[in-house]
Amino acid sequence: MIGKTDRAGKGLPMTGIDGSVYTLIGKLSAGTIGLLGRTLSIRRIGAEHLEQAREGGGKVLYAFWHEGLLVATYAFRRQGIRVLVSQHRDGEWIARAIECMGYGTIRGSSTRGGTRALFRMAAAGAAGDDLGVTVDGPRGPRLEVKPGTLIIAGRSGLPIVPFAVASRKPWELSSWDRFMIPRPFSTAAIAFGEPLEVPGDAPIERLEPYRTELQRRLLEAREIAGQSLDAS
Repeated sequence: MIGKTDRAGKGLPMTGIDGSVYTLIGKLSAGTIGLLGRTLSIRRIGAEHLEQAREGGGKVLYAFWHEGLLVATYAFRRQGIRVLVSQHRDGEWIARAIECMGYGTIRGSSTRGGTRALFRMAAAGAAGDDLGVTVDGPRGPRLEVKPGTLIIAGRSGLPIVPFAVASRKPWELSSWDRFMIPRPFSTAAIAFGEPLEVPGDAPIERLEPYRTELQRRLLEAREIAGQSLDAS
C-alpha cells in the first residue's frame, strides 16, 4: 500500500521540465521535510477521536486545513495514506515528494479533474485505504470546507476524522493559505475532532449541513491546537 499511486490522474504536461527534475525536487523536498520533522516535538490532542473512528480496524478519511500540510505530511508518513494532489503544475513535485514519504497519490482537485479524482479517492477508500484531503485546497478560499470531502466520505463509507495543526511561532508564507513552516526544534500540535459520518445516499444538494458541521469541527480543532501551545 505504501507508495501506491494512481497515475490515471496525471498532472499538467511538464513543459520545459524533464520528469527526472521533478523526481529530484521531490526527493530533496522529502528529505528536507524529514530533517525538519525530526527536530520537532509534536503533541497529539484528542487522539481518542481517531481511536473511536478506527474501532474494529476500520479505515478513515483525514480532513485538515492546507496551512498545516507540512507538519501533517511528516506526522502521518509511512502509513500508506492515499491523498488528493492538485493537477496544477506545482502539484507534480508535491506528488513526487509525498510519494517518497510513503503516501499514495490521486491527481485532481475541485477545479481540474475534480469529479473523476473524487470518485477514484472514494473507490480507494472503499477498497481499504486510509485517505487524506486538505479541505480548503488547492487554492482556497482559506479555512473554508469544500464539498468534495463529503462526497468522498459518502461514496467510500469512511468516517471523516477532522484535525488541525498549530506550531509555535511558525514562519508563515504570504500564500493564500498562509502556509505554516515550523521552526526547527519547536513544538507543534495536532488536535483531532469528533468523527463525522456522511450517508452514502445523501444527494449533493443535501450535503450543506454536513459541510457546515465539518467546518465547525475543524475550526474548533484549530483553536484547541493553538490554545494547547499558548498554555505551555
